[in-house]
Amino acid sequence: MTTIVAVRKGKQAAIAGDTLTTYGSQLESSTYIKNHKKIVRYKNNFFALTGWSASQTVLEDLLAKSTEEFNLSSEKDIFNWQISIHKQLKDAYFLKADKRDTDAFETSRANMLLANPSGIYALSEYRYVKELSRFYSYGSGSDYALGAMFAAYNDRKKSAADIAKIGVKAGAEFDDSSGLPMNCFTVKLK
Repeated sequence: MTTIVAVRKGKQAAIAGDTLTTYGSQLESSTYIKNHKKIVRYKNNFFALTGWSASQTVLEDLLAKSTEEFNLSSEKDIFNWQISIHKQLKDAYFLKADKRDTDAFETSRANMLLANPSGIYALSEYRYVKELSRFYSYGSGSDYALGAMFAAYNDRKKSAADIAKIGVKAGAEFDDSSGLPMNCFTVKLK
């Protein structure tokens, strides 16, 4: 699993993630994996992903091959982007729908956080988009990250990046499926 976080504070947004990959009880740290970042950059947008490791590779490839300009500046724009890429995920990347699934909507099998100049967003595997006002976390270490970020958020000396790093560190400290080092990126908000 993982710990990914997004923080909005003042005129800055930050997004961060741990670098540990797990397959059952097998741990693959950044010592052994060169492409260990869980954050994908697309122009001035940063996506952090949870879920299957292939999700990141697929997203990077899909964004690199796209001839379309994606507008990701509002909840509605992001939702429409998710709808457009879901079909591509199924057709070009063989995203598999679980026939046993009783949910109302087919899942993309990955939760994402997005930071860009318009703000920070949580994108669920069911394509629900939430614009966030302070911070959020996904992954197996998210409970620890949320608690740590809550405790640090009102410290005026701490920036969005400081708080994001605190969240990922807490996830890595207490969740056995998250590990350091981490990656953290910042974005100036409009």
